Amino acid sequence: MKQELDQLKKSKVVQKELAFLEDLEALLKKHGKTLNDLPKAGRATKVKAATGRTRKKRKLKTYINPHTGEKIQTRGGNHKILKAWKAEHGSEEVESWVR
Repeated sequence: MKQELDQLKKSKVVQKELAFLEDLEALLKKHGKTLNDLPKAGRATKVKAATGRTRKKRKLKTYINPHTGEKIQTRGGNHKILKAWKAEHGSEEVESWVR
């Protein structure tokens, strides 16, 4: 265990990292700050990932076709039947069917 620690201390990569940390702490001390005062990178991303949502849900729309009486509910425009209706009757007319 002690040998491993000695080898790590001799490692150039570890020495560079330690030198960087010492320089960073000196700079922070010069400005009256600590490592805890630094912003946490990716904090907002982690919060979004934890909640499972990144934006507000779209409003549920109900369309009723006056020609057939068929009813569909969707939150977006990527609905197979809704697209067919828009192709057949036009987007403006189909949007007037929203209840």
